[in-house]
Parts: sequence; structure tokens; C-alpha cells
Amino acid sequence: MSLATLEALVRALGPRFGVLAESSTSQLTVVARNGDVAIGDLFLLPCRRGPDRVYVFRATEYANILNRTLEMSDVARNKLTMPDSYFAEDLSEEQLVELRGLVLGYAEYVSDRQGWSFNRPRRLPQHLTDVFRVDPDRSESGQVVFELLRTQLGDTGLVIGHLLAGERPLLAVPVRLPVAALSHHIGVFGRTGCGKSNLIMVLIDGVLEHNRAVHAGVTIGPRASVFAIDPHDEFRTWHAAVGGADGVRGIVRAYSDAERTDLVAPFYYLTARDGLEDPLEARVRLSRAEVTPDDLVSILDFSEQQIAFARQLFAEHGERWVGQLFSGAVGGDCEANTEYLPGTISAVERRLGFLTHGNTRLVSRFDPEMGFTYDSLLPDILCALERGRVLVVDTTLLGELEQFLLNTVVARSLFALRRALRLADSADRLRSEILVALGVDEANGRVGQRSLAQALVAHLDRGELPYLDGERVRTPDELPLVHILVEEAPSVLNPARMRFGSIFRDISRQGRKFGIGLGIVSQQVSEIDPGVLTQLNTQITMALGNADERREAVRTASSDIGGFAQELQVLDKGQLLLSSSLRDIALPAQVLDFDDLRGTNAR
Repeated sequence: MSLATLEALVRALGPRFGVLAESSTSQLTVVARNGDVAIGDLFLLPCRRGPDRVYVFRATEYANILNRTLEMSDVARNKLTMPDSYFAEDLSEEQLVELRGLVLGYAEYVSDRQGWSFNRPRRLPQHLTDVFRVDPDRSESGQVVFELLRTQLGDTGLVIGHLLAGERPLLAVPVRLPVAALSHHIGVFGRTGCGKSNLIMVLIDGVLEHNRAVHAGVTIGPRASVFAIDPHDEFRTWHAAVGGADGVRGIVRAYSDAERTDLVAPFYYLTARDGLEDPLEARVRLSRAEVTPDDLVSILDFSEQQIAFARQLFAEHGERWVGQLFSGAVGGDCEANTEYLPGTISAVERRLGFLTHGNTRLVSRFDPEMGFTYDSLLPDILCALERGRVLVVDTTLLGELEQFLLNTVVARSLFALRRALRLADSADRLRSEILVALGVDEANGRVGQRSLAQALVAHLDRGELPYLDGERVRTPDELPLVHILVEEAPSVLNPARMRFGSIFRDISRQGRKFGIGLGIVSQQVSEIDPGVLTQLNTQITMALGNADERREAVRTASSDIGGFAQELQVLDKGQLLLSSSLRDIALPAQVLDFDDLRGTNAR
């Protein structure tokens, strides 16, 4: 169906719904025949003032009115007190509705592009313009909306759902998240039960499909990596146990051997459980040698004295600092103990108690002199993320602090590597910068994270860390976009926790230039550090718990969503508002259901 002319668009929309009564660049008022209208319904206004244009209008409120001078309250009193014969006369022609709402903008046909280009509402439609309702039951209506909004929707990206028209989605209008958004920062906010997990599952599926398309040569551009903490262990198998769609496991099993090698290996699923059978699943483990005081500051409460002591201990012992603390070797003749009271040292030791042997399933002991050598999966995790992998991490057997520590160590190590890569101009310089980034300075006696650095250099030399093309050093732009999901974000991104600094704050400010993005998943907007919120390029707002959280979501969004404030109150499960600095307008959407998506292979 050709929609290149205004006449063709009008024919596709069906009968006229109403007439424009009043207008400004922020709000329209429409008078229409009595009909079933919902908050969020879409309306189109074809206009011939200037070049042919079509304005897009979204209802935010409406009222029942009468066509006669009698007030509605008078008619109601008469109906209550007078006989039914008073209403024998047909009043259907007297009953009207008055709609008020948000002008999203207008589309104008551009012949050079052979399509419609959407613009922000800098102009107004003419007086008494006809108004047409977008009916989800008419497939032609959806096609019209798609053509008008194509420049905002995009033709590529991760399909997360369909545009909402009132209470129902327009199946002809997919809503996509640009792949580039993964290297920026995304906030996903919504109360328990609103559908956040299904949304993340759909996003993971989209990333896997994107990487597969790049592998096949269908899509041009970088691959994408996701490091997704899964506190409920649901992404791997999703609803397979109850007859629903299988999760990432099912997607991976459908790959060819070549695809599994190029897109999945060495693993896609990490867990603290033992006895795994699938070769593409792995037992997750970090080493004490990889934990720094700054990692712990990001997840635990410390006083300034305690932080200073821990940092001095790390400066003296490097990767062995935790073992030294637990061994009791920090005595009166220890350099790190010269300025600190025994109470300070004991307090730090207590806070690190979750890292002691027997208290953690995540962090292995490190003390080479006693036979506890470096044992960690972190180098392999970092190499996988740099090769375009989706990693789902089951944390059901880990404590909350272990979960946060894992996220923090991975994020901080990856950030350090990308910064080292940016500084290097030769293969030898790259090896040196990796050591420096991890605090290793042999000439001046600084041990730093020597074991991790040496392991990463070994991976680099074997080609598993893909930073070299022969002797040429690749730039971060040539590497996959990396997205790190931070579940239960308020626990690590609240202002009190971040007052002494945080790797997540650093990434929120600088991560984009290194191709690293954060995904902040939270039930609350108000508990996230304001400095992090201001760096969010994309905000996905689902149903929130109260008016305060909705106001905060409106206030912090990267694009103006004030006109959607009332609609945020009535979002149902699986519905969201997508606002992004990569798009001119916010888009309400119904999220795809992953069970349906994988059950029908429809996108």
C-alpha cells in the first residue's frame, strides 16, 4: 500500500473521528462524536497549511460534553427527578467528547528520501482540521503510523515491543532500542511484577539475534556483549520447566556448531553451582588477588580511617592484602599499621568477613606461599566480553555482597583494560599499559594485581583478548559494545554508598567513550545517585509504585516526558515508556512476551 500522498493516508485511516477545536505547540483540544476513548489513544491530523503534513496527537485526558447550552449536571438532575419520557427524544447527536492531549510532532513527506520525516511540534495544524483516530483493529492504521514515525522508530535495532495506542499495541509498529544504546547508559525502572524480567529477557534475545546477524553478514556493525546478573536464575531456562519457552539455553542449542564456536564459546552461563554438564556453562570464581579496597568501598560501609588503612595495606602488599589481613600478620611492625588503631584494623577485618574461607562460594583464597595459587575465571570473562558474548550469571547461591562484588570487579577490570587500550600505540606499549592499569609497577616495588595482569597478557599473546590485529593495536571502536546490567541498583548506586567513589560512577561519566554502558535495574528511581541518573541516555519506565517515584522518573528522563505523566499512572504489566537522547520523542510500548516470541519465532 503506497502512502506517499496525504490523500492515500486519509483513505487508509477510515472515517473522521472529530475536529480540532483549539491548539498550541504543546496541547490540542479536539471535539468528537461520542465514542469509546482511552488515555493514550493516538490521533492523526492531516494538514495542508504549508507543505502536506500529518500531526500526531496523543490523548492525555478527555471529558463528556453536550452540544446544547444545558449543562451536563442539569441533564443529570432532570434524568434523576423527571419521568423517563423526558429522554424519549434521541440525544445521541447531542453527546460529544472533548479530548485534550500531547502533540508529539508532525511528519512531512520528503521526496528525496521517498518517505515521511518526523519533526518536533514547532508548527500548528490549520483551524478546524479533521481528526482521525488510530484504530488498532485496522491494520492500515498501524501501517500509516509506522510510515509517519519511521525516522523515530528506526529500521534496525533491538525490537522490544510495539507502539501503544491507548490500551492496545499496534502490531505494525515495532519499537526498537538502537544497538548503540548499549554502549550508553540505560535505566530500567518498575515495581515488582511489572515485567522487568521479561523485558530483560527480550533484550538479551535481541542482542543474541543481533550478534548472529553480524556473524552471518546480514548486519554491518559491532557485536554487543552483555554481562547480566540473574538473581533468580530465570534467564537460562526461562519457563521451560512449566511448558513455556526455553531461555538462553534454548537459543544456544538451536545454533549451529560454527555459531556456538563464534558466538558463545567458551561459555554463556555462569553459576556458583557445582557439577555442570553443559560444556558452555562454567563455575564462576574470582580470586582474592583481584579484589581491591575500592571494590569493597563500592559495596560496604567504611569510615574514612578504615578506607585509608585498607588502601595503605593494598599499596604495601598488593594482591596479597586480603590474605595478610586475615592471617593476623598486620602487626605493630607492619608499615600499614603505624598510623591506625587496632579497632580500625579489626573493623576492616570484620567487614571483609564474607571473603573468609568457608563464607564464600565466589572468592578463592590466594596465598602462593601456602599453596593457594591464583584461581579465577575473571580473565576468561573479560576475554568473552571483548569478543561479543552474552553472559548470564546465576547468583542464587551467592550472598548479596558477593553478587555486588562480582559486578564491581568485572566492571572495574573491563574499564581499566579499555583505558589501557586507548593509551597504547604498539603491542609492547599495550602490555605495559595493562600492567600499569592494574597497579603493577615492578620498578618501584608495587605489586598491584600482578596475577590478573599476567594472565591477561598471556590471553593477549594467544589472541584470546582481541586487542591486536597483528602488531596493530585495535581501538575501542573496533571492539564489541559492552553492557553491564546492575541488578538491585540502589544497593550499590545510592548516594551514601558512593560518597567515597565508585567504579560505576566513573563508568557512568566516562564509559561511553570506551564503549561500555551500564544497565541500571531498580524498583525505585529516587534511591539512585543523582550523578548517575543525569548520565542515563535511555530511560525505560514501567509501572512504578507511587506518585513520588513517577515524578522522579519524569524529572530525570533524558528527554521530556512530562506530557506522559498521567499515562504513567495507568501503565499495565509489560507496558513501558521509552525515552532516549537517541530519539526525538518518547514512545509508549507493549513489551513482547518472550514465551510468544520464542514460541512463534515472530519478531
